[in-house]
This record gives sequence, structure tokens and C-alpha cells, in this order.
Amino acid sequence: MIFEMRTYRLQPGSIPEVEKRFAEALTERVKVSPLGAFFHTEVGPLNHIIHIWPYDDLQ
Repeated sequence: MIFEMRTYRLQPGSIPEVEKRFAEALTERVKVSPLGAFFHTEVGPLNHIIHIWPYDDLQ
């Protein structure tokens, strides 16, 4: 299994809007692969969103 981890640094205060848009697009995105995890930071480097997508293989 392979995991793709994406991290996005956002403008301060934009996380709620980005999460809303992500949720709206998720139905189409999961047709490619299931969502493994979705996080936003509250400590450490702030204003980051991280999502993880698992794949069975490189194909």
C-alpha cells in the first residue's frame, strides 16, 4: 500500500472555508481513492491542512 500525504499552508482564518469546499468536492475525489485522513493544525505550524490518500499500488 502507498500513501500520499498532502500538506497545504493556508491564509490565517481560511480553514473553515477550505474545509467546506473540500467537503463539497469529496464525493468526486473519493472515486479515485478513499480518504485516509484529514487534519488541520491547532498547535505547531498553524493554518495547515493535511490529508492522506491510500492507494493499493502505483497504478
